[in-house]
Amino acid sequence: MVSNVICVFKFYRLVMMAFIAVLVSGCANGPLSSVPHNQAPAIDYEMVGIPLLYQGFGSSVPITKDLSLTAAHVAKLNWASVVAYHPNCDIAIIKSDNSAKTLPDLGLVYTNEPVTTYGMDGFGKLLKGEGFYRRDLLFSGNTYFDKCNASVSDAPIRPGMSGGGFFNQRGELVGIISAIASSNTRLADGEKLPYDRLSLFVSLNFVKDWLNRTVDQYYESDQPVLTWNPTVETPVGAILANNRTEVLSSNIELK
Repeated sequence: MVSNVICVFKFYRLVMMAFIAVLVSGCANGPLSSVPHNQAPAIDYEMVGIPLLYQGFGSSVPITKDLSLTAAHVAKLNWASVVAYHPNCDIAIIKSDNSAKTLPDLGLVYTNEPVTTYGMDGFGKLLKGEGFYRRDLLFSGNTYFDKCNASVSDAPIRPGMSGGGFFNQRGELVGIISAIASSNTRLADGEKLPYDRLSLFVSLNFVKDWLNRTVDQYYESDQPVLTWNPTVETPVGAILANNRTEVLSSNIELK
């Protein structure tokens, strides 16, 4: 009897969260454009909830012929088989048939470097936003970002793009889209951030060891499976994504 009640509760929670995702699916924090799939990196649509009844959606990015990355909060509600969740960050590895897709190299992002966001909308269209990576922050009291740095960009995103990718100007995957922070966000000292929007992503630089280890274990490989760009040198004065953090409080909406 107890197990049945728990199952009903989980089912109801899944339905309600998916329904909310549909209601807010039109809200973006900046201008986005629709692009053909053949003119962009491979991004997949992730169904959340109950098809044709109450459903939401997210995105994912292929990284090997069998595995993709998505946001942890998407992986917890969709129907994909989860290989691993990061213990602190809003990122997860899921199974996916990517044998016919072009896989991106993985790379790093530097302060004020141009970035591009790619993710799906509710109708399966691929959306693109452009901006810059700005800095990294810790959001006190937030489930995903009080122990994991949130990388901040002013590139626009919208609901459904969660789990999609941030790409640097070399076309390398550098992060996974997670959330939008309030435009009224202030640092602990009261400073207001001077950016048009606060789109949050999980930088792959923060989870590189976990990602390499988990993928290598999945394939039982003694050699590195993932391809990271080995040729990029840090420009003079550039700051890697994990070198600056501030503690603050803010309203964050997972997308």
